[in-house]
Amino acid sequence: MNSLKLTVYRFVFMLPFLLAASCNKDAPLTEEPDPVFGEPVVKPKGQPVGDAVSATIGPNGGVLLYGDMVRMEIPPGAVDELTTFGIRPISNTLDEASSNPAFRLTPEGTRFNKPVRISFLYDPDAEGNPTTRMVAFQRRDGVWCGNSTELNASQRRLTVETTHFSDWVWFDLLSLRKDKETVGAGETVNLKLLEQVLAELIPANHIDSVPLAAMDDIGFSKDLTVSGWKIISGPGSLSPKINTNMVHGDAVYTAPTTIERATDVEIQVEVESKNGYISDRSAPGGRRKLGKLILLTTIRLVPENFVQLIVNGVERDLSKTGNDAKLVNGSVYIRLGGEESPISLTLQCFGTGAGTYPGGTDSGKAVLYYTTYNGGERRNAVSFYRTCENDHVFNGTATLTDVGQYIEGSFSGLIFPMDVQNCEVPPSTTVMFNFKISSVSPSR
Repeated sequence: MNSLKLTVYRFVFMLPFLLAASCNKDAPLTEEPDPVFGEPVVKPKGQPVGDAVSATIGPNGGVLLYGDMVRMEIPPGAVDELTTFGIRPISNTLDEASSNPAFRLTPEGTRFNKPVRISFLYDPDAEGNPTTRMVAFQRRDGVWCGNSTELNASQRRLTVETTHFSDWVWFDLLSLRKDKETVGAGETVNLKLLEQVLAELIPANHIDSVPLAAMDDIGFSKDLTVSGWKIISGPGSLSPKINTNMVHGDAVYTAPTTIERATDVEIQVEVESKNGYISDRSAPGGRRKLGKLILLTTIRLVPENFVQLIVNGVERDLSKTGNDAKLVNGSVYIRLGGEESPISLTLQCFGTGAGTYPGGTDSGKAVLYYTTYNGGERRNAVSFYRTCENDHVFNGTATLTDVGQYIEGSFSGLIFPMDVQNCEVPPSTTVMFNFKISSVSPSR
């Protein structure tokens, strides 16, 4: 989105006044915002990406959970009769580049007698600053709208109240984005600070009329300043750059010319908002002030041939162990170690292209074979087990990000011993496997 095409105010600058008013629609505006002109962004409805959970809840109220990600609290008196409530993960159309799933809450089209509380739990490893974090819902016309949000940083929880259901997601008002997660020697990563843009307001005292425009380059609002780009750990160099709004909102990281082993590089930038705040009734005065914010991101440096294995949380760098990657008969094979190595494994992805391969032996799926040698004793494990009915239960997911001169990707999941024969689920071992290996001439 070109910020010169629209006259808009940034979300962090205008939202304080709007959301403060929306908490009580009868309260007068103490600070009337200037007219705002812009176009809300209409986004498609998200598509299901997982199974739904549901529960029948009546006038006495109740709670519905989607794992440890979403909590729905229906108070007594919210509905007059038994009602089926549901939560289903869907694709995030507010921000397609985000890994955060959105959620479809049902029943849609029902107005509750009392507000329902919805809480979202965010990952402690999620990049971004929780101070800028809040929740949005999607209107029937496809426009996403911001909502007053309570932040409990110690519990990593965002909570909103609503009398209607639709599609919901949490997001960051300010984001530090990168175009690569990993880089090799001498390669570069483009970094960019983005802010959420606010669109038109009709009227200003109702939460449904706080629509969002696009994420855009930081710097339109004079309330926001950017400083302090720096590498706080790891090698390489960092060069701040002027963005489309003529502030140092971009930067380019350059990896060193040689990389001996896998290394994480952590990059920091400071953003300050003197007056911005988010309506949050759990904060002092009902205002979560933005103030000075530090945003962090991590880039992993990988050598030309990189293998990282994490077994039950213990990391092993096996980059120098005999390994190879190749395409044979329509499958990608990643092999590590051999008869003289204490560990050997084979990851087979039943396909030849980049993508996600869930556990299985059919086309488009993957399986991991794992062997350890200890004192001459050999133990075999694999990413599936057999039930008493001799059915196979597969686990784990492989991801191939590049299949070319190098084969790069990862596997994450559970493996099970092959020598356990009983009718119970066998003991499991957690395995994470990251790799970038020069490929052998393919044979398809």
